[in-house]
Amino acid sequence: MVRLTPRLRLPMIAAAAMLAGCGPATASQGTVSDSGPSIPSTPTPTPPAASVEQLLTGRWSALPTAPIAPRAGGSVAWTGSELLVWGGEQGTLDETLYGDGAAYSPATGSWRLLPPAPLSARVDQATAWTGTEMIVWGGYDRQSSQGSQASADGAAYDPSTNSWRLLPPAPLSPRANSVAVWTGAAMVILGGQSGQDAGSSGETFGDGAAYDPTTGTWQTIPEPVEPDGHPVEWSAAVQAGDELIGWSEWQENKPDSSGLLQPSGGVDLFAYNERAGAWSAIPKAQNALPDAQQVLWTGDQAVVRGEPYNCGDCPGPWEPEVTDSYQPATNVWTQLPADPMPDGLLAWTGAALLSFDTTESGAIPPSTTDIAPGDASVYDPSAKAWQMLPAASFGCETWPPLSPLWTGRQVLIYCTPYDPDGQSGGASGAVFTAGGP
Repeated sequence: MVRLTPRLRLPMIAAAAMLAGCGPATASQGTVSDSGPSIPSTPTPTPPAASVEQLLTGRWSALPTAPIAPRAGGSVAWTGSELLVWGGEQGTLDETLYGDGAAYSPATGSWRLLPPAPLSARVDQATAWTGTEMIVWGGYDRQSSQGSQASADGAAYDPSTNSWRLLPPAPLSPRANSVAVWTGAAMVILGGQSGQDAGSSGETFGDGAAYDPTTGTWQTIPEPVEPDGHPVEWSAAVQAGDELIGWSEWQENKPDSSGLLQPSGGVDLFAYNERAGAWSAIPKAQNALPDAQQVLWTGDQAVVRGEPYNCGDCPGPWEPEVTDSYQPATNVWTQLPADPMPDGLLAWTGAALLSFDTTESGAIPPSTTDIAPGDASVYDPSAKAWQMLPAASFGCETWPPLSPLWTGRQVLIYCTPYDPDGQSGGASGAVFTAGGP
């Protein structure tokens, strides 16, 4: 199997309602690594849910023009009252990096500028919302045709005081594109890539660290030991009860009997027990996906979407995307029906999945249906079926967008609109408001 190179990692979106009621997550145990630290975790408050019926009667509107330049690869967070945007980049080769930010209030329909951060401009930094602060750490602070440079510092922004504070030094090497998860009491950072010179791919990390904002301290998390010797390359993680579930999407080349290097790859699944401070490998299970492009936690399950890929010699026939629900308590994977948005970006509204097509020219790969930028669908877990939603008047030019974020009534999508017909009016993205009371 030859797979396409994954695109930029998506920010994790924490959700907290259930597709179906089951007990707490207790991942099946495999080989256990050396012990690491215990990590504090507490339940995280969740916004109200929206039903399928409310979504089907919803409407799209434009996210008003932000007072900052359009960008991709930055930090976003929903505070409960504002959408925060900070950092990011613009360009495709010699990028412009940003170190500014803004906050959008749905209640007033207006933006405000954030104060200057004590950090350099950067992109692809780790981000988490703690309930009171947006924490950003690492990222590339130089991106050009000559290579990239990763950073190892971070800061936290508090909307209540409209101020930033520097984080203490982390026990991690400089890196970007790390996976960030908020446990309810600590920010966990896993993996990432180092900076790189022109022509080199840099280093991929399998270790991590946890930052406790209450004590202001860091703890190092060792990388798990893979029984088959696969490299650990974190692609996604979610907080599942008192465990952290992480996906490691690996690739390697090994010589065959004739000495020729043959590519191989797959996904390994691990659980970190935060009380015991130990990793365990989760055994392979039927219907497990070969990659994890998007992962959303619903409260007792993970919704995992793979990316389209080619099989055999590339270019080959496109395979449609596949979406599974994964139950850690039983290590059971269940495939969902095919989404009419083959490359849709998912948001969990507490009772349903919303899928938004963000591509410039419709579905990637080309779909048998007539999908256009701005089209959307909704998945009903009870009926186990997708339905088309009203379409937005424009899609997104930048992929991935820096959201979507569910607020309890709206899905906020910050992006640079793809708008050949001039329908966006200079907007900074799209807003989907659920219908009903």
